[in-house]
Amino acid sequence: MGSLLFTLLVIVAAWLGTNLLHRLWVGLRRRAWEKRANRDPDGLLPDAAAYQVGDGSVALLFIHGFADTPYIWRRITHRLAEGGGFTCRAMRLPGSAEPVARARRQSLEVWRAQVTDELVQLRETHETVWVVGHSLGGALALDAALRLPDLVNGVALFAPLIEVSRKRCPLLPPHVWFAIARVALCLSPMFESPFSVRGVAEDDPAFTYARDRFIPFCVYRALFKLVSENRPRAAQLTCPVFAVTAARDSVVDTAAAQHWLTACKGPTSVRDLPETGHVIPLCADWKNLTDDMAAFVSALVH
Repeated sequence: MGSLLFTLLVIVAAWLGTNLLHRLWVGLRRRAWEKRANRDPDGLLPDAAAYQVGDGSVALLFIHGFADTPYIWRRITHRLAEGGGFTCRAMRLPGSAEPVARARRQSLEVWRAQVTDELVQLRETHETVWVVGHSLGGALALDAALRLPDLVNGVALFAPLIEVSRKRCPLLPPHVWFAIARVALCLSPMFESPFSVRGVAEDDPAFTYARDRFIPFCVYRALFKLVSENRPRAAQLTCPVFAVTAARDSVVDTAAAQHWLTACKGPTSVRDLPETGHVIPLCADWKNLTDDMAAFVSALVH
């Protein structure tokens, strides 16, 4: 009995020690990173604020992905706005690009509320509104179309998050690893992002911007909740869908996304890029993809 108790105490001590060490390590790295972050007066990372360009009759609401900012859409939105037919609104998900104290308030409900508010405002001035999303933003675009069919005329998706890829998660599904990590590291408030600290366009090294580096656990929790809720709903989606997937995507499950999209009931165009990775808005073919999306939307509007 005594040896069993001693073993349990050792296990608990090791667990607590690991928690505290992880919390300390991540905290020290976050503070060092924050000193270099150069936030604006509102506390945001540089160029991370929401923005709007163009004054066309069709409104497009752009939603960025995990650990990202609205800046990822800058080239695409300006190209669309220059064409004259679109009003492009690139929103910022609450908590994204913000200091950790504010970032930890994120939740799926908060994201949904912000998306709804953006759509309502666009509907006040536009008869036609589409939602465009990358990765997590794509999942939120689908969620918006399913929740608010009267506000959303169609969706355009770039590497949509239907399922998280298992390429980086051996043995167990990603959501199981997250659940294990959340218990094992319950005293730690966040993970360090596995992605690059800066977004850089494939075809233009000068097009670069800062991304979030330290991601609160609440973001992962909201992400997996959204994936779970969207998973069985493909047949309920009746609006038009334009989608681009990436064959070399190691972040989202491309096959799962393609399978999900085949069950949608509305007009659907799905294009797969055989040589492209996850961050499709930064790929070298972004101009053609933008023009293809614009043509698809315009053909269904007029």
